Amino acid sequence: MLSTLRFLFFTIVTLALIFCAVVITILNTYKPAVKTYINGRFIGYFSNEQQFDEVYNDLVTEKQNIDPNVKVYLESEPSFETSYIRDSLLSEQNIYTNLRAEIKTEYTIYNVAVDGENKMTFSTEDEANKYAESLKAEVESLDTEVNMEKVSELGETTTIERADAILKDIVDRNKPIEIPVVEETPAYTPVTTTYSGDINVIATGDGVWPTVNRRINCGYGEYYGHKGIDLGGPAGNPIYAYRTGTVIFAGWDATGYGNCIKINHGDGMITLYAHCSALYVTAGQVVSEGETIAAVGETGWATGPHLHFEVKLNGISVNPYPYIAGK
Repeated sequence: MLSTLRFLFFTIVTLALIFCAVVITILNTYKPAVKTYINGRFIGYFSNEQQFDEVYNDLVTEKQNIDPNVKVYLESEPSFETSYIRDSLLSEQNIYTNLRAEIKTEYTIYNVAVDGENKMTFSTEDEANKYAESLKAEVESLDTEVNMEKVSELGETTTIERADAILKDIVDRNKPIEIPVVEETPAYTPVTTTYSGDINVIATGDGVWPTVNRRINCGYGEYYGHKGIDLGGPAGNPIYAYRTGTVIFAGWDATGYGNCIKINHGDGMITLYAHCSALYVTAGQVVSEGETIAAVGETGWATGPHLHFEVKLNGISVNPYPYIAGK
Protein backbone atom coordinates (compact mmCIF):
# COMPACT_ATOMS: atom_id res chain seq x y z
CA MET A 1 0.00 0.00 0.00
CA LEU A 2 2.78 2.39 0.96
CA SER A 3 4.68 1.61 -2.21
CA THR A 4 1.61 2.33 -4.27
CA LEU A 5 1.15 5.74 -2.64
CA ARG A 6 4.81 6.50 -3.13
CA PHE A 7 4.50 5.64 -6.84
CA LEU A 8 1.46 7.81 -7.27
CA PHE A 9 3.21 10.71 -5.50
CA PHE A 10 6.28 10.54 -7.67
CA THR A 11 4.13 10.18 -10.79
CA ILE A 12 2.12 13.29 -9.97
CA VAL A 13 5.26 15.25 -9.14
CA THR A 14 6.87 14.14 -12.37
CA LEU A 15 3.83 15.14 -14.42
CA ALA A 16 3.71 18.49 -12.64
CA LEU A 17 7.36 19.12 -13.44
CA ILE A 18 6.82 18.14 -17.06
CA PHE A 19 3.81 20.47 -17.29
CA CYS A 20 5.80 23.33 -15.79
CA ALA A 21 8.63 22.68 -18.21
CA VAL A 22 6.21 22.72 -21.13
CA VAL A 23 4.62 25.94 -19.92
CA ILE A 24 8.01 27.59 -19.41
CA THR A 25 9.09 26.45 -22.88
CA ILE A 26 5.93 27.83 -24.47
CA LEU A 27 6.25 31.12 -22.63
CA ASN A 28 9.87 31.45 -23.76
CA THR A 29 9.04 30.53 -27.39
CA TYR A 30 5.64 32.21 -27.90
CA LYS A 31 4.77 35.80 -27.03
CA PRO A 32 1.35 37.32 -26.47
CA ALA A 33 0.27 39.53 -29.40
CA VAL A 34 -2.80 41.11 -30.93
CA LYS A 35 -3.96 39.81 -34.27
CA THR A 36 -5.12 42.90 -36.18
CA TYR A 37 -7.81 43.25 -38.86
CA ILE A 38 -9.07 46.24 -40.87
CA ASN A 39 -12.26 45.81 -42.91
CA GLY A 40 -11.98 42.11 -42.16
CA ARG A 41 -8.57 41.97 -43.80
CA PHE A 42 -5.67 40.57 -41.77
CA ILE A 43 -2.92 43.18 -41.31
CA GLY A 44 -0.47 41.42 -39.00
CA TYR A 45 0.54 40.79 -35.42
CA PHE A 46 1.36 43.64 -33.08
CA SER A 47 2.83 43.38 -29.59
CA ASN A 48 -0.12 45.35 -28.35
CA GLU A 49 -2.57 48.03 -29.49
CA GLN A 50 -0.07 50.73 -28.53
CA GLN A 51 2.43 49.37 -31.09
CA PHE A 52 -0.30 49.54 -33.74
CA ASP A 53 -0.84 53.24 -32.92
CA GLU A 54 2.91 53.91 -33.13
CA VAL A 55 3.19 52.28 -36.57
CA TYR A 56 0.11 54.12 -37.80
CA ASN A 57 1.47 57.48 -36.57
CA ASP A 58 4.79 56.80 -38.34
CA LEU A 59 2.93 56.28 -41.61
CA VAL A 60 0.86 59.44 -41.10
CA THR A 61 4.08 61.43 -40.61
CA GLU A 62 5.48 59.84 -43.77
CA LYS A 63 2.50 61.16 -45.79
CA GLN A 64 2.59 64.59 -44.14
CA ASN A 65 6.25 65.01 -45.07
CA ILE A 66 5.04 65.00 -48.69
CA ASP A 67 2.20 67.45 -48.05
CA PRO A 68 1.51 68.84 -44.55
CA ASN A 69 -2.11 69.46 -45.56
CA VAL A 70 -2.86 65.86 -46.48
CA LYS A 71 -5.72 64.08 -44.76
CA VAL A 72 -4.71 60.57 -43.64
CA TYR A 73 -7.32 58.07 -42.42
CA LEU A 74 -8.53 54.46 -42.22
CA GLU A 75 -11.88 53.58 -43.71
CA SER A 76 -12.79 51.63 -40.56
CA GLU A 77 -11.47 51.12 -37.04
CA PRO A 78 -9.05 48.20 -36.55
CA SER A 79 -10.16 45.09 -34.63
CA PHE A 80 -7.83 43.10 -32.38
CA GLU A 81 -7.73 39.48 -31.24
CA THR A 82 -5.44 38.24 -28.48
CA SER A 83 -3.06 35.56 -29.71
CA TYR A 84 0.31 33.91 -29.04
CA ILE A 85 2.92 33.74 -31.75
CA ARG A 86 6.57 32.92 -32.09
CA ASP A 87 8.76 35.84 -31.12
CA SER A 88 10.55 35.64 -34.47
CA LEU A 89 7.29 36.21 -36.34
CA LEU A 90 6.88 39.66 -34.80
CA SER A 91 10.15 40.80 -36.39
CA GLU A 92 9.79 38.91 -39.65
CA GLN A 93 6.38 40.23 -40.74
CA ASN A 94 6.12 43.49 -42.74
CA ILE A 95 3.42 45.31 -40.81
CA TYR A 96 4.44 48.71 -42.28
CA THR A 97 3.78 47.54 -45.83
CA ASN A 98 0.50 45.86 -44.90
CA LEU A 99 -0.82 48.83 -42.95
CA ARG A 100 0.37 51.33 -45.55
CA ALA A 101 -1.83 49.57 -48.11
CA GLU A 102 -4.90 50.21 -45.93
CA ILE A 103 -4.21 53.88 -45.27
CA LYS A 104 -6.27 56.32 -47.34
CA THR A 105 -5.07 59.81 -48.27
CA GLU A 106 -6.90 62.89 -49.40
CA TYR A 107 -4.94 65.79 -50.89
CA THR A 108 -6.37 69.20 -51.66
CA ILE A 109 -5.12 70.78 -54.88
CA TYR A 110 -5.98 74.08 -56.51
CA ASN A 111 -6.31 74.33 -60.29
CA VAL A 112 -6.04 77.61 -62.16
CA ALA A 113 -8.53 77.30 -65.02
CA VAL A 114 -8.52 79.64 -68.03
CA ASP A 115 -11.71 79.59 -70.09
CA GLY A 116 -12.61 76.27 -68.49
CA GLU A 117 -9.25 74.55 -69.12
CA ASN A 118 -6.85 73.78 -66.26
CA LYS A 119 -3.52 75.47 -66.91
CA MET A 120 -1.72 75.22 -63.54
CA THR A 121 -2.00 73.06 -60.42
CA PHE A 122 -0.82 74.10 -56.96
CA SER A 123 -0.85 72.50 -53.52
CA THR A 124 -1.66 75.81 -51.81
CA GLU A 125 -4.52 78.19 -52.43
CA ASP A 126 -2.32 81.27 -52.05
CA GLU A 127 -0.10 80.31 -55.00
CA ALA A 128 -3.10 79.53 -57.19
CA ASN A 129 -4.77 82.85 -56.34
CA LYS A 130 -1.56 84.76 -57.07
CA TYR A 131 -1.32 83.49 -60.64
CA ALA A 132 -5.07 83.73 -61.23
CA GLU A 133 -5.04 87.40 -60.20
CA SER A 134 -2.01 88.07 -62.40
CA LEU A 135 -3.83 86.61 -65.41
CA LYS A 136 -6.95 88.63 -64.70
CA ALA A 137 -4.89 91.81 -64.44
CA GLU A 138 -2.99 91.13 -67.68
CA VAL A 139 -5.84 89.80 -69.84
CA GLU A 140 -9.27 90.91 -68.66
CA SER A 141 -11.07 89.10 -71.48
CA LEU A 142 -10.11 85.65 -70.13
CA ASP A 143 -12.38 83.75 -67.73
CA THR A 144 -9.88 82.84 -65.01
CA GLU A 145 -10.82 81.04 -61.79
CA VAL A 146 -9.35 78.80 -59.06
CA ASN A 147 -11.00 75.42 -58.53
CA MET A 148 -10.38 73.30 -55.43
CA GLU A 149 -10.19 69.54 -55.96
CA LYS A 150 -9.83 66.56 -53.60
CA VAL A 151 -7.61 63.74 -54.89
CA SER A 152 -6.37 60.49 -53.35
CA GLU A 153 -2.89 60.78 -54.86
CA LEU A 154 -0.81 63.93 -55.12
CA GLY A 155 0.30 64.14 -58.74
CA GLU A 156 2.70 66.60 -60.29
CA THR A 157 2.09 70.21 -59.33
CA THR A 158 3.22 73.24 -61.30
CA THR A 159 6.62 74.63 -60.35
CA ILE A 160 7.12 78.38 -60.00
CA GLU A 161 9.37 78.44 -63.07
CA ARG A 162 6.80 76.56 -65.14
CA ALA A 163 3.95 78.73 -63.85
CA ASP A 164 5.83 81.89 -64.84
CA ALA A 165 6.39 80.48 -68.33
CA ILE A 166 2.70 79.52 -68.70
CA LEU A 167 1.63 82.96 -67.50
CA LYS A 168 3.87 84.70 -70.03
CA ASP A 169 2.70 82.44 -72.87
CA ILE A 170 -1.00 83.07 -72.12
CA VAL A 171 -0.45 86.83 -71.86
CA ASP A 172 1.60 86.95 -75.08
CA ARG A 173 -0.98 84.95 -77.04
CA ASN A 174 -3.84 87.14 -75.86
CA LYS A 175 -2.27 90.56 -76.31
CA PRO A 176 -4.38 92.91 -78.42
CA ILE A 177 -3.24 92.85 -82.01
CA GLU A 178 -1.51 96.08 -82.82
CA ILE A 179 -2.43 97.18 -86.30
CA PRO A 180 0.63 98.87 -87.74
CA VAL A 181 0.21 102.34 -89.13
CA VAL A 182 0.82 102.06 -92.85
CA GLU A 183 2.21 105.16 -94.36
CA GLU A 184 0.51 106.13 -97.56
CA THR A 185 2.66 105.68 -100.60
CA PRO A 186 3.77 109.14 -101.50
CA ALA A 187 2.90 110.34 -104.95
CA TYR A 188 6.14 110.93 -106.79
CA THR A 189 6.26 113.28 -109.71
CA PRO A 190 8.38 111.82 -112.48
CA VAL A 191 11.72 113.59 -112.65
CA THR A 192 12.57 115.42 -115.81
CA THR A 193 15.99 114.22 -116.76
CA THR A 194 18.61 116.36 -118.39
CA TYR A 195 20.47 113.27 -119.50
CA SER A 196 21.24 113.60 -123.22
CA GLY A 197 23.10 110.34 -123.87
CA ASP A 198 21.81 107.02 -125.12
CA ILE A 199 18.65 105.81 -123.47
CA ASN A 200 19.68 102.16 -123.78
CA VAL A 201 23.16 100.67 -123.81
CA ILE A 202 24.58 97.98 -126.05
CA ALA A 203 24.13 94.48 -124.67
CA THR A 204 27.25 92.35 -124.38
CA GLY A 205 25.59 89.11 -123.37
CA ASP A 206 27.61 89.18 -120.18
CA GLY A 207 25.79 91.96 -118.33
CA VAL A 208 26.04 95.76 -118.30
CA TRP A 209 26.82 98.46 -115.75
CA PRO A 210 23.31 99.27 -114.43
CA THR A 211 23.38 103.06 -114.78
CA VAL A 212 25.25 105.94 -116.39
CA ASN A 213 27.13 107.11 -113.32
CA ARG A 214 30.00 104.96 -112.04
CA ARG A 215 30.72 106.57 -108.69
CA ILE A 216 30.28 104.05 -105.83
CA ASN A 217 29.03 105.95 -102.80
CA CYS A 218 28.77 102.89 -100.54
CA GLY A 219 30.12 99.41 -101.12
CA TYR A 220 28.67 96.04 -100.27
CA GLY A 221 28.53 95.44 -96.49
CA GLU A 222 30.07 98.80 -95.57
CA TYR A 223 27.48 99.03 -92.82
CA TYR A 224 25.34 96.39 -91.16
CA GLY A 225 22.55 95.18 -93.42
CA HIS A 226 23.80 96.88 -96.58
CA LYS A 227 23.35 94.12 -99.17
CA GLY A 228 24.24 95.99 -102.33
CA ILE A 229 26.27 98.87 -103.72
CA ASP A 230 25.14 102.49 -104.06
CA LEU A 231 25.90 104.19 -107.35
CA GLY A 232 25.59 107.94 -106.92
CA GLY A 233 24.42 110.24 -109.69
CA PRO A 234 21.88 112.85 -110.75
CA ALA A 235 18.18 112.09 -110.28
CA GLY A 236 16.55 111.08 -113.54
CA ASN A 237 19.56 109.30 -115.03
CA PRO A 238 18.55 106.02 -116.68
CA ILE A 239 18.82 102.67 -114.90
CA TYR A 240 19.55 99.67 -117.14
CA ALA A 241 18.61 96.00 -116.80
CA TYR A 242 21.83 94.19 -115.88
CA ARG A 243 20.86 91.22 -118.06
CA THR A 244 17.84 89.94 -119.92
CA GLY A 245 15.11 88.62 -117.63
CA THR A 246 11.55 88.84 -116.40
CA VAL A 247 10.38 91.61 -114.07
CA ILE A 248 8.95 89.92 -110.96
CA PHE A 249 8.29 93.12 -109.00
CA ALA A 250 7.87 96.78 -109.93
CA GLY A 251 6.40 99.14 -107.37
CA TRP A 252 6.69 100.63 -103.92
CA ASP A 253 8.63 98.68 -101.29
CA ALA A 254 7.84 99.80 -97.73
CA THR A 255 10.94 98.23 -96.18
CA GLY A 256 13.08 101.16 -97.26
CA TYR A 257 13.76 100.51 -100.94
CA GLY A 258 11.11 102.98 -102.11
CA ASN A 259 10.30 102.59 -105.82
CA CYS A 260 11.93 99.27 -106.64
CA ILE A 261 12.33 96.73 -109.46
CA LYS A 262 13.32 93.07 -109.20
CA ILE A 263 14.30 91.03 -112.27
CA ASN A 264 14.63 87.25 -112.46
CA HIS A 265 17.44 86.28 -114.83
CA GLY A 266 17.12 82.51 -114.35
CA ASP A 267 19.63 80.08 -112.84
CA GLY A 268 18.78 81.43 -109.38
CA MET A 269 19.91 85.00 -110.12
CA ILE A 270 17.76 88.03 -109.23
CA THR A 271 18.83 91.67 -109.44
CA LEU A 272 17.26 94.53 -107.49
CA TYR A 273 17.17 98.26 -108.34
CA ALA A 274 16.03 100.58 -105.52
CA HIS A 275 15.23 104.25 -104.72
CA CYS A 276 14.06 104.93 -108.27
CA SER A 277 12.34 108.23 -109.09
CA ALA A 278 10.36 106.61 -111.93
CA LEU A 279 9.59 103.06 -113.08
CA TYR A 280 9.26 102.26 -116.78
CA VAL A 281 8.40 98.56 -116.62
CA THR A 282 5.74 96.39 -114.93
CA ALA A 283 5.73 92.97 -113.28
CA GLY A 284 5.62 90.12 -115.79
CA GLN A 285 7.34 92.13 -118.51
CA VAL A 286 10.41 90.62 -120.21
CA VAL A 287 13.26 93.14 -120.46
CA SER A 288 16.45 92.97 -122.46
CA GLU A 289 19.99 93.43 -121.25
CA GLY A 290 20.85 97.17 -121.31
CA GLU A 291 17.20 98.26 -121.61
CA THR A 292 16.20 101.34 -119.57
CA ILE A 293 13.86 100.18 -116.82
CA ALA A 294 13.79 103.13 -114.37
CA ALA A 295 15.31 106.47 -113.41
CA VAL A 296 17.72 107.24 -110.56
CA GLY A 297 16.04 108.82 -107.52
CA GLU A 298 16.01 108.98 -103.70
CA THR A 299 12.70 107.38 -102.75
CA GLY A 300 12.44 105.26 -99.62
CA TRP A 301 15.26 105.41 -97.11
CA ALA A 302 17.78 107.45 -99.06
CA THR A 303 19.75 110.58 -98.23
CA GLY A 304 20.46 111.57 -101.81
CA PRO A 305 19.84 110.44 -105.40
CA HIS A 306 21.52 107.12 -106.18
CA LEU A 307 20.87 103.59 -107.44
CA HIS A 308 21.00 100.84 -104.83
CA PHE A 309 21.87 97.71 -106.81
CA GLU A 310 21.74 94.14 -105.43
CA VAL A 311 22.44 90.64 -106.74
CA LYS A 312 20.90 87.55 -105.15
CA LEU A 313 21.83 83.98 -105.94
CA ASN A 314 19.27 81.40 -104.83
CA GLY A 315 17.83 83.95 -102.40
CA ILE A 316 21.17 84.91 -100.82
CA SER A 317 22.61 88.38 -101.30
CA VAL A 318 26.13 88.47 -102.70
CA ASN A 319 28.57 91.28 -103.52
CA PRO A 320 27.30 92.65 -106.85
CA TYR A 321 30.50 94.48 -107.80
CA PRO A 322 32.31 91.48 -109.33
CA TYR A 323 29.32 90.99 -111.67
CA ILE A 324 29.50 94.50 -113.13
CA ALA A 325 33.20 95.30 -112.82
CA GLY A 326 34.74 96.07 -116.20
CA LYS A 327 31.37 96.48 -117.91
